[in-house]
Amino acid sequence: MSRKILIVDHSATIRRILRTMTLANINDAEVIEAENTTDATAILHNHTVNLILFSGESNSERWLDFIDATKSEAANERLNFVLFTSRPCEKSFAKARAAGVTAQLVTPCTAATFTETINRACNPTLLRESRRYNIPGSTATLTQGAISLATKVINISQGGILCELPLPEAMNWAAPVTATVNFPDSNGDARVVDNLFAVISSYFVQTRNPDHSPKLVRIALRFLQIPEDAAATLEKVFRQAAKEEQIV
Repeated sequence: MSRKILIVDHSATIRRILRTMTLANINDAEVIEAENTTDATAILHNHTVNLILFSGESNSERWLDFIDATKSEAANERLNFVLFTSRPCEKSFAKARAAGVTAQLVTPCTAATFTETINRACNPTLLRESRRYNIPGSTATLTQGAISLATKVINISQGGILCELPLPEAMNWAAPVTATVNFPDSNGDARVVDNLFAVISSYFVQTRNPDHSPKLVRIALRFLQIPEDAAATLEKVFRQAAKEEQIV
């Protein structure tokens, strides 16, 4: 899974320089740009972002308010911030750190320093553990060749899905699966996410028949490929689920 890094600065030149450094040194980075906190907030409402790289030359009080408001939302609980500045000031950084900023990056800097700072603030290994969501009423259809299986979705994340269904006798456990997921929304309509290419990573027996053979099983699938439109829909569904969890 790529790390989504949001670069925020009023200067298009600075954003371009940071974008170039990011893509040159972080091999799994996906970069988004914003000119100010207003644009950044709009982006966060439509995208899952892992790290925000922002300028210390920006209005500090506005940034502190932005960080506080952003971190208060459940959907952004794993979001990290890195402050970059050309004029290092420990006093200013102490205030930013208290607000939730992870690291300070003094520019210009070497490629090694840039990479180390980004990796320290946003560890790619930790991101492999995607947050799982339980969304009541969600179902999935697993397709494998001529086989099509209707399942109940137990939980789903950006990395995979856990489904429950009667033991599928004809399934090839070693072959890939294409999943189509149906999410009910608050208006009663359904959001469909399809063409999720996955492999079976494990399965668990939930109930057994009188002869002790498996009856109901749960199958864990790991996504190998998610189309862009499907990824966008998943982000919206997850953000809505996180908001509802926060309300509850």
